[in-house]
Amino acid sequence: MNIKYIKFACVGGIGFIVDVSTMIVFSTLMPLFVARTLAFLFAVNSNWLLNRRITFKQQQFEHNSGLLQEWSKFLCSSCIGAIPNLCCYWLLVSGLSLTGSAAIIAIVPGIILGMLINYFLADRWVFSK
Repeated sequence: MNIKYIKFACVGGIGFIVDVSTMIVFSTLMPLFVARTLAFLFAVNSNWLLNRRITFKQQQFEHNSGLLQEWSKFLCSSCIGAIPNLCCYWLLVSGLSLTGSAAIIAIVPGIILGMLINYFLADRWVFSK
């Protein structure tokens, strides 16, 4: 198995914790879909920082894009990965009329689907040589 993918998955695990914990906090303060979007943005920033320091550290020395450009690419690729992530969440919450903790658990399938897309884009575009 690819060690870089394992690192990416571990960083994603940390991002998942950031995502879920911010989702829990924000869902008590605002509507679920707003809370979900904000939690996603917190997780994206966390994942970008950790992936550039851990997963794609070697590639940092092999390419010369600026931080803002790299962050923009990561945000863009994460948004592409978020499409199936958020659609899956919306389908589960709306289709099954989930609320409360069940609505929070509904983020798991979408995160897994989005992770596969995010890895491919991060490896081939964001942090590419």
